[in-house]
Amino acid sequence: MRIGIILHGPEIVDMGSAGKIIGIFKKEHDITARLGGTMGRTAVLDAGLENIIDISGGLTPSETIIAMKNDIDLAILLNHGKTLDTGRYFGRIVASKLDNLLPFVHIESPDNNGRIIYYYPPAKRCAEFVRNFLAKYGTYDLPVEPGIPEPSHIRINGELVIRSIGGAFIGENIRLDGIVIGETTNPDIEIVCRDGKIIRLKGIKVKPHGLEKLENRVINLFTAKVKTGGIRRTRPKPRIRDINSKKSNNKIAIIDHAAESTFELVQDAGLVITVGDDTTTIAADILARLGIPVIGIIDGDMDNVLENTVVPEGSIIIRVLPGFDDVVGREISQEIMQGKQQFRHDKDELTAKILTLAEKYVVEVTYY
Repeated sequence: MRIGIILHGPEIVDMGSAGKIIGIFKKEHDITARLGGTMGRTAVLDAGLENIIDISGGLTPSETIIAMKNDIDLAILLNHGKTLDTGRYFGRIVASKLDNLLPFVHIESPDNNGRIIYYYPPAKRCAEFVRNFLAKYGTYDLPVEPGIPEPSHIRINGELVIRSIGGAFIGENIRLDGIVIGETTNPDIEIVCRDGKIIRLKGIKVKPHGLEKLENRVINLFTAKVKTGGIRRTRPKPRIRDINSKKSNNKIAIIDHAAESTFELVQDAGLVITVGDDTTTIAADILARLGIPVIGIIDGDMDNVLENTVVPEGSIIIRVLPGFDDVVGREISQEIMQGKQQFRHDKDELTAKILTLAEKYVVEVTYY
């Protein structure tokens, strides 16, 4: 059988579940393993599984499954949610986007009293097959249960588009397309938009600076990526790559408040400019695995979406006055990079130009 194993998030890799389950199914079946999500990719790199799990796609789990539909007979989603219930909630959303397109089974938290879940009656036999196969070749004895595809978590009320958010704990940050817009104060969370602009947040203590960053964007709540809590809850030892292989590469890229698209944006750059505290923290942690240093522009406004991080050797972190990281980022983009996502430039000359441009705002410069 041709089986597509789609992994979501870093925890399923960090727990060791992904490697074990892929290995079990490979005993008798043709396996294609793919992963979506940025921090899941770092987990794959840390585990040394990049030759087994394809991390190149950058798609959501449902998009990944849809892209594979003609090449597989069964799709298996591997996930390890914050709790069993939050994992179930996530699986329902994925199932709702597939609309019974192909046989789909969800394995949730397999190494933590997990479940094998199916969402449409025809997939029950597939779920039982998955259970029996895991029990035959592995140490897993997971119960099978039915799930209900999530009714649309987005509704339209006149001119308003309303998106409900599930699976959040009180006190967690909430991110919209990578921008922290606030902190959850109630499990009943909604984001309300009119004409692509946020007009109301329910169950969220608003972070005004975060909403300011979204003012010039058109928000599509049907496609926007909304996430809550920490990006990587588990933390194994990072597998850091030597930067020596990048020293002769004068390709420069910039990441401005889009850390979760780091892999797509850097494209073999030799140096990456990052703008924003959390963006710099996340991107630097990722780029350390790729051996790429950063010039990070921060202002100390940290939301701690990722903890216990590393910074690549050869990096420079420039802390500026509060609120001026965006200003410096815009000036770098316009005056130095001339609006381009990537360009070529001597690293030492670029560093000098950035330090000169940011000079009037600089509080501290740290060299790694």
